[in-house]
Amino acid sequence: MTTISHQVLGGNMRMRASHRRIVVSVLATALLSAGTAASADSANQPSTAPDSGQLSLLAERYLQQRADALTTNPARLRSADVLSAATGPMRAELQRDLAALARKGNVYKKADGGYTYAEVDVTVLDTTTNGDTTTSHITEYGRLHLPFTAAEVADGAPEYEEYSVPHTLTFTRNTSGAWLLAKDKAEVDGGPAPSTQIADPADAPAPDSENEGDKGTASATTELL
Repeated sequence: MTTISHQVLGGNMRMRASHRRIVVSVLATALLSAGTAASADSANQPSTAPDSGQLSLLAERYLQQRADALTTNPARLRSADVLSAATGPMRAELQRDLAALARKGNVYKKADGGYTYAEVDVTVLDTTTNGDTTTSHITEYGRLHLPFTAAEVADGAPEYEEYSVPHTLTFTRNTSGAWLLAKDKAEVDGGPAPSTQIADPADAPAPDSENEGDKGTASATTELL
């Protein structure tokens, strides 16, 4: 009787041990599947913050495009780069600004030869992201080159006009995860604005307007970049 009881007890223990192994195996499989699904979902989600280098390049192209519109060399314009990376309202605003800057550039060209080409560099001061909105504080450094010859520059004529402007740029993320330029606030209060800035596109001079006068303070140099 005792022997039978031990056999039954041993059988029950083996069954319970086998049951535990099955439960543990099923649980491990479930956890592994859940982890794999979570990893896949995470891979499909856009990154929380944008790539800082990408935004810096977009900011530089945007500001370079504005400066190029003011020059006598329209071949340097890179409108496709920026217009395709801007929101609808910003794209429309930029198109109006580019047209106004081109009109202003023509006035300068008639007055004293205008600007031959522009150089723009950007320094990013700080960037913050809140959900689908990123704000970047940057400084634009620009040079608007004048149509003087090397001899005239050597004789004291300015090679270019130099300026710097702080900007607050706002980027928004669209439904596909791409970051687009949505707003630009140039901080030009308290002093003369550089030629690349316009108060209102509607107030910009027409191509046949009279001379606007001095374009700004020039920086004399002796060497071309």
